[in-house]
This record gives sequence, C-alpha cells and structure tokens, in this order.
Amino acid sequence: MVCPCCGRKHQDLQRGCICGARSVAAPQTDEIVELPRLGRALTGLACAIAGLGSFLTPWLLAPALLGAYASVTAYKRARREPSRFGGLPFARAGVVLSSLVLPGLLLFGSYHAREWYIGQQESARAASRARMLELALAIQAYQKQYRALPSPQLDELRATGLANGLITDQWGKSLRYRPTGELAATNPLTAPLLTQYSIISAGEDGEFGTADDLVLRDGVFVSAGQTPGRSSSAVSR
Repeated sequence: MVCPCCGRKHQDLQRGCICGARSVAAPQTDEIVELPRLGRALTGLACAIAGLGSFLTPWLLAPALLGAYASVTAYKRARREPSRFGGLPFARAGVVLSSLVLPGLLLFGSYHAREWYIGQQESARAASRARMLELALAIQAYQKQYRALPSPQLDELRATGLANGLITDQWGKSLRYRPTGELAATNPLTAPLLTQYSIISAGEDGEFGTADDLVLRDGVFVSAGQTPGRSSSAVSR
C-alpha cells in the first residue's frame, strides 16, 4: 500500500511504515459502489408539477408532456431494475399527476379552442356586416345621384367608382345584391313599406338560403327567414 504520510509504496501500514506512520483503521477498498439513479424519476415529477401551470400558460404544456414521458419510463425502470434505478415513489407520483393533468389540459384546451372559434366567426360576421353596409352606402349614393338603383351586377357602381374591386364577405364568398319591388311589411295602422333592394351574405357555411345568412334590406339587417323567396343574383367578379 502507499503510505499517506511519506508516499512510499508497498508499505505494510498495519505494522507501520519506515517513516513511523501506522494504520488506525481497516484500509479502504477500490470497489466502486453504484447507487440507484433518481434523476429521471425526480425530473418527471418536477416537470409534471410544472405542467400544472399550463392551465394558465400554454407553453408549459411541453414540460407536462416531458414529465409524463419521464415518469412512465422511470417507473418501468425502477420496477424492472430496482438495484440500478430508484425513486419508485417519485415516479409513481409523477405518473398519477400526469394522468390527471393531461386529460384536464385536453378538456381545457378543447373548451378554449371552441371559444376561440366562436369568437373568430363572430368577428367574421361583424366584418361581413361592415362590408354589406359599405355596399349599401354606395347603392344609396348611386340612387340619390341617378334616381335609380343599379343593376344586380353593379356595373354602374363600378363605372362610377362607387364600388371598386371584388365585393365579398369575410369568408370570401361574393355578396348577393338584388333590386326588388316587393312589399316588405303590411300593417293596417301604417302604409306598406316598399323593399327597394337586398344584400345577402351566405354566412359561415357558404350556402345561400340557410339560417346563418346575413341579410341587409334597405340598409337594415333582418333575420334570414325574412328573405324574399325569389332567386338572387350574385355580384359579378
């Protein structure tokens, strides 16, 4: 053995080194003892706990997924080779927590995705109504100037510069415009109201004649069920 005092090799420290140093305990061995690994189990549990914050901050979904994967693999390793991989309770806790967090996130995300979609469609309806009103203002300006309504193709509006470019709703579908001469309402107490024109957007489904149509008649939005039954002409591109 090597004397820790003088550094001489091959010394019997039990009897004493030539320098006078003696061993006071049993000599240590060179055997390496490998302790069970806890890193993956602790990492999985920590990431699963951090994943709880994904209900408030979406980017924490990545740690939640990582935590689920690390916890499951750590649990399998700890069950298969307990001498090499420890932390079975931590891995089990990470698996349980992930099994609660991930389904909850799925439901939470589905709800918010639905709310986002509804908000997007409402924004599209509002934008389409604004375009329809712009077209109605152009039609009224033409009517005031020329004492007549433009044709269904709106060629007169384009020729006078009152309607430039494509006339579409927010979903990209051409608006339908039709000058009419139908009675909009009849009330014994008032005179009949004469409908002069209507502008219709096909709505979200892109099909005319359905419940989600947006209908503007004489500058006023009405229910799709109040649309006259005659066929309408699409605004030409």
